[in-house]
Amino acid sequence: MARPAKRRRNACAALYSGGIGCSLPPLDGIPWCARHNEERRKLYTNYKTHGALLESYPDIPACNDVAAIMVCISLSLLREWNVHLREKYNLLTRCVPIKDFGHKIYWDSLVQQRSGVEHLMSHVEKRGYQLILKNQDALWVLEKDKHESEDCSGNFAKHSPPQSRDTIDTAVDEDPLEAILREKAIQVREQIRLRLAWYCAPPTSRFHGERLEIICAYVRRAIYQDASLMFLSQNYDGVMALLNDQNLDLATMEKIRNTVHALCIHDIHSAVDDVIRSTNGDHVVVLGGRVFKDHSGERWPLHAWGHAIAFRDCYSCLRTICRTIDQVIDLTRYVLFTQMSLRQTEGSKYEFSTDGSRELVLAGFITDDIPLSSHRGAVVCIESSGRSKTWEENQHTLSLYAGLSLSEEAAQAFANACYRHPDLMVLLRKGANARIIRSTPLVWTSRRRIAQSRSALDSVPWDKEHYTKLPDFALEEAPPPGWGREPIAECIQFIVLDTTECTMGDFVQKLVKIWCKVHNVNDKNGLYNKIKGLYDATGELEPYEKVTHEIAWEHYRRLWGCEPDPTVMLEDLNEC
Repeated sequence: MARPAKRRRNACAALYSGGIGCSLPPLDGIPWCARHNEERRKLYTNYKTHGALLESYPDIPACNDVAAIMVCISLSLLREWNVHLREKYNLLTRCVPIKDFGHKIYWDSLVQQRSGVEHLMSHVEKRGYQLILKNQDALWVLEKDKHESEDCSGNFAKHSPPQSRDTIDTAVDEDPLEAILREKAIQVREQIRLRLAWYCAPPTSRFHGERLEIICAYVRRAIYQDASLMFLSQNYDGVMALLNDQNLDLATMEKIRNTVHALCIHDIHSAVDDVIRSTNGDHVVVLGGRVFKDHSGERWPLHAWGHAIAFRDCYSCLRTICRTIDQVIDLTRYVLFTQMSLRQTEGSKYEFSTDGSRELVLAGFITDDIPLSSHRGAVVCIESSGRSKTWEENQHTLSLYAGLSLSEEAAQAFANACYRHPDLMVLLRKGANARIIRSTPLVWTSRRRIAQSRSALDSVPWDKEHYTKLPDFALEEAPPPGWGREPIAECIQFIVLDTTECTMGDFVQKLVKIWCKVHNVNDKNGLYNKIKGLYDATGELEPYEKVTHEIAWEHYRRLWGCEPDPTVMLEDLNEC
C-alpha cells in the first residue's frame, strides 16, 4: 500500500496532482493557503450553481426512450434532443468531479445519471448517423456494423449547432475545473493541428495545394467512421472550420485526435485516392468533400506516392497498399529517385548492398532479396573402402527471384534477353494462370560429377542423373508481396539463374548490362538518368525535404494563420 503524501507542518493542506503538498502557509482558522482557499470557494460556488441548474433542468420524455430515438425520422428533432442531452451531460460533468462537497449517495446518483445520459446521447448520434447516410444514399458505410437493421428514412432539415460544454450560461465565477478542461482541450486541438501541419508539402512545391486536399481527405476518413463525429460534422462546411472551432470541449477534441491517430495505412491510401482519382463512384459527403466507398483502381502519378509517404515513412508498410506490380515499381522508383531513407523490413526492401542493385530495382526488377554471397560449389575427396579414393565436384547456380511488369515493354525485352543469354537460365510465367516458360528443358540449381582422381574431374561430363532441377512451384516464391502482404501473382513471375562461376556482384552487373542494352544506354549511370528523365520531363519528381519540428512550425503558421504552441510535441507520427 502506498504511503500517504507527507505534509509539512504549518503548510497548506492542498495536494497537487503528483501527490506533493503545497508549501505555502495556511490562513488563520482554515487549513488552506489563500490561493487554494479561493479555488475551493469557487469550486463550491459553482458546484451549488450547477447543482441547482441540474435540479431545475426540464425533462423531454421522448429523448429518454431508446426505442423512440431509434425510430425517429426527423434529423432536426434528433438535433434538438442532442442539444438537450448534451447540456444535461455537461451539468452532470461539472458536478461529478466535486465529490467532497456532496453526500456519497447523491454523488453516486450523479454518476449513474451521467452514464444514462451518455447512453442516450450515443443512440441519438447513432440514429442521426443513419439518417445522414440515408440522405446521401450511402448506407454502405453501415455495412461494417452487422447489427444495423433499422429503417433509415426521414426528414433532413438543418438545425443550429449543438451547444458545447463551454457555452452553458451559468453566470458563475471562473471555475478552476472549467479552466483546466478548457486548457486541455486547447492542447489536444494543438496536437491535432500540428500533426496535420507536419504532413504539409513545402509551399514551393507544385503539389502543395493537392497535399492540403489530401490532408482534409485524411481527416474525413476519420470522421465518417464515427457516429458522434459524423453527427457533429453537419455543423461545419469543411475540415478547417471544424478544427478552428475553439468552443469544442475536451471529450470531442480527444475523440477527433484518437480517431485520426488510429487511421491505418489503408486509410492513408484511400485518402490519397479520394483526391487524385479521375473517376466517380459511390461516396458520402463529409465536411465538404467526398469519401469514396471503393478505390478507383487507377495507377497513380508518381508524385502521389510522395503524399502517402508524408503520412507513413515506412516502405514495407506502403508495399501493403500496392495491388499491382506497377504500383510497387512506381513506389520504389519514387523513393530511390528522391533519395529518401525509409524504414524497411526483410521481404519488402528497396535497398541492397550489392553494387548495381539500385539500378536493377529502378529498371523494374522487384526482388525480395539479393544475398551478398552464395555457395557456388566445391571439390572434395571421398574416402572409400580399400586404398581407392573418389573425387566429387559439386556446382551450384546463383539465382534471383523477381516480379516484372506485364505492361512495360522494357520488362518483356529484358526477359527475352535473359532467355537468350548463354550464361543464364530462365524460368518464368506471365501471370498467375499462364503457362510456364523455360529457357532450357532442364533448369537446374545444382549438379554433381565424380572421378577417380582430381585431375580427371575436368574431363568427366556432368551426369544428367546428378542434376537438381528447379521445380515449377518455385515460381510461387517469385512474386513480391503487396496488398495485405500477399504475393502479387499478376506479374511476370521471373527466376533467373547464372551457370558460370561468377560472384553475386558479377551476376547483378550482368543483369544491369542487359537492362542497359534494353534502354539503349552505355552503363548504369546512363540507365539511372534515362529512367529518371522520363519523370523529370513531366515534373513528377521534386527535391525531398525532411520535415523537422522547425519546418512543421512554419507549415503550421501558413496553415492555421497563428503561432504554434512550442510546448506541444508530437511523437510516433509515422508509426507502423
